[in-house]
Amino acid sequence: MSKAIPALFLVFVAATLSYAFSHRSGPPLPATEVQLTTTMMMSVAEVGDLRVGVGERGRIFRQTANDTAWQTIKSPTETTLTRVVFFNASRGLAVGHDSIILLTDDGGLTWAVVHDDPDYETPLLDAQFIDADHAYAIGAYGLFMETKDGGKTWATRTILPEGGDRHLNAMAKLGDGSLVIVGELGTVLRSSDAGATWQKIPSPYDGTLFGVRAVGDTDVVGFGMRGKIVRSNDSGMSFSEIASPVTTSLFGSTLSATGQLLLVGQSGEVLSSRDGGLTFSQSKVDGSPMLTSVLETASGALAFGEQGTHPIRIN
Repeated sequence: MSKAIPALFLVFVAATLSYAFSHRSGPPLPATEVQLTTTMMMSVAEVGDLRVGVGERGRIFRQTANDTAWQTIKSPTETTLTRVVFFNASRGLAVGHDSIILLTDDGGLTWAVVHDDPDYETPLLDAQFIDADHAYAIGAYGLFMETKDGGKTWATRTILPEGGDRHLNAMAKLGDGSLVIVGELGTVLRSSDAGATWQKIPSPYDGTLFGVRAVGDTDVVGFGMRGKIVRSNDSGMSFSEIASPVTTSLFGSTLSATGQLLLVGQSGEVLSSRDGGLTFSQSKVDGSPMLTSVLETASGALAFGEQGTHPIRIN
């Protein structure tokens, strides 16, 4: 499989997000012109009162409870960033194209490149902390990377049982410590030993799953292309398909403090579940923007994607 194909095809529907997942030429925009509302946001993470978002051209934004506006953070890269995650309010990782990994130890105020490989042309698509020192990053063509020193250095491992090159799109850590990875062509992997070994799990859907969200100690929900949703109640040892009210792709999720699960995706779709992902209701954001990430707010939820932020009223 050629690694020169547009990286967008590895993650989202190429026809709708190709501009966000392709390299761009031209000089960087002045800092005053870099705004959340004009950026294709790919991922937003929240820990305590801190929110950090990343997106196209390596752009990074930060907000705290004391701020009404998002602060534009100086980024060490112009490479598209696909995911941001935090272990605590200080330590976080951002990953993206060219196998790039950024590390922060001050709550996202400053970032350093700790790994990149432009010649490899392989995007990283998600990351997951196991503890303060141990974390994983996953991506296209089965790319799996590991750090044991808090993100300072990284090593590559092979975890696909057949040694294949299927794209690994998202990882979740369940309440009981189990890890679940989802990807293309029905790929579902599970680990019960903090990622030391991985087992391939049969999936009821043989297409691509873009995201996965733990909804309890042993429950986990995967979602992806064509609105497909799969669910496990046994720590990822088996999955069943859940009825979905949409046929458009789903990309992002959040679990509220009250246990409400939200999924967002293509064409402004928003799915809501109050029973741990067993059933879903549907709503839509005005203008039908592409939505890639979502967070809970005091008044409902806030989705991110095309044209920055989009308030969501939760029923």
